Amino acid sequence: MNRALPTLVALLVGLAVWEAVARAIVSPALPPASQVSVFAVELLREGTLLDDLATSLGRVLVGYSLAAVVGVGLGGLVALGGAVGAGTLGAVQLLRPIPPIAWVPLAILWCGLGDKSAWFIVFVGAFFPIFTQVAWALAGTPAPYLELGRSLGASRWLVLTQIRFPAAAPGIFAGLRTGLGLAWTSVVAAELVGAQSGLGYRIQAHRLVLETDGVLVGMACIGALGFAMDLAARRVERAVLARVGAA
Repeated sequence: MNRALPTLVALLVGLAVWEAVARAIVSPALPPASQVSVFAVELLREGTLLDDLATSLGRVLVGYSLAAVVGVGLGGLVALGGAVGAGTLGAVQLLRPIPPIAWVPLAILWCGLGDKSAWFIVFVGAFFPIFTQVAWALAGTPAPYLELGRSLGASRWLVLTQIRFPAAAPGIFAGLRTGLGLAWTSVVAAELVGAQSGLGYRIQAHRLVLETDGVLVGMACIGALGFAMDLAARRVERAVLARVGAA
């Protein structure tokens, strides 16, 4: 509640400033917030907005889930060390600087237009921050914890699952939340040029016919969905960390 009130106040102030500025400059490039709200209600009544919301959300959930599983798994592999871990880290670091939007042409060639190419782009966008953060967090496990495990004769796998992962849990969740934010960035990039549905596609469609209201509605929906999913992720994080701490 302490955080909700300042967030609500900041949102209301931002909307008020937006309304005032838009009415002062009177430009079709920046319609007032009230006008955008009316347009959003019209899209909701038509059903197109809900369809686009569901489509983009589904793509994010699929691509992000794959990225989380693979990112955490490969991060754990790197933490185990050895030649395989070192090779995996080198390969990922080589590909990591390539932005998700650069993969869009290949995604379309490999997967075609639609869900599969969007899943791939979301996966690429979310995977690298998750993997990097997981590998870093696991590598930063306090040395006394590791020494205790080795003194008890624990295997590398047991040390990884029972010592490294619980100790690195806060860092791992930070990576998962970062990846979730980039998943939304990536799905919009994918839908702008590689899909025929979703919020990104709808933003582009409204832009082409100079409907700035629709562009802003799409942007607001992306922000709201991303914010809601981040809140849910924070709740899961607190619950898991509480259990890990209690254990």
